[in-house]
Amino acid sequence: MAAFTTWFQICLSIVFLQVRVWCELIHLLPCISKTTQERWSMLVLCVYLKAFLFSQCQLSFKVDRDEIQAGWDSIRRSLRSGKSVFLLMNHVSKLDGLLMAMLAPVDVTAKCKTYMNVRLFKAFLVGRLWKLVGHLPVYFKSNDHGAFKVDKEKQAVVSKKLRGFMATGKILIFCPEGQINNDPRTLQPFRRGSFDMPSEMGMDIWALTTANCDKVWPKLAPMGGYPATIKISLKKIHSGNPRKKNASLDEVKEACKNLADKCQIKMQAEVDKFYSGKVH
Repeated sequence: MAAFTTWFQICLSIVFLQVRVWCELIHLLPCISKTTQERWSMLVLCVYLKAFLFSQCQLSFKVDRDEIQAGWDSIRRSLRSGKSVFLLMNHVSKLDGLLMAMLAPVDVTAKCKTYMNVRLFKAFLVGRLWKLVGHLPVYFKSNDHGAFKVDKEKQAVVSKKLRGFMATGKILIFCPEGQINNDPRTLQPFRRGSFDMPSEMGMDIWALTTANCDKVWPKLAPMGGYPATIKISLKKIHSGNPRKKNASLDEVKEACKNLADKCQIKMQAEVDKFYSGKVH
């Protein structure tokens, strides 16, 4: 096991170091918009992470490839039509976000952003990288498990930037549980307020649901790389329509609650299938 985790750490460190260098160079290029710099940086990150995945022979996957390909094709069609997508992931491991970049088509990930705890932007080597690819901070007031209160003033600035990005046919990758789950078999309550933007803008909502990522990189482990078979599904769980513009505050809250509950039920059904052995 130690050999696998050491190899995983060496390869991932090399990837992050090289990607960081390339991204810094991209951001030095003159006459290129920041949006383009971030998109190119994301492309570099995705290509390197795909190469990293090929180096990890201890990892295997169980997935319906036709279903996954059909899902990505459908998402592409939505983006081409100018409709943005809210892509949910269950959160059981530090591997989750990286796995998305490893598995999704490069042209899809180039149009993605995600939210990250602001403290991750201060991490050695990779903290600066998350900024270069355009990811956005969440200003939590506390790091305690289950504490989701944010600095509303700082978060409002981030939300305004994200709304501008999402208005042009893009993808927001989001972990609605908010924090890494201690129990991979049971989803934590989804943060209802996070569904305000997809409800308002009428985004389609997709779920990239996984199982066994926690075995590859356990929550309390400093580094991953343990052998495991990761199960994956990609399903559309909601077809969006913009809510009425003059909705009352109570109507907005009810819409967010209903949407969050609907998505959680459908994602939990996928998780249940994985652990019951009915899928793959």
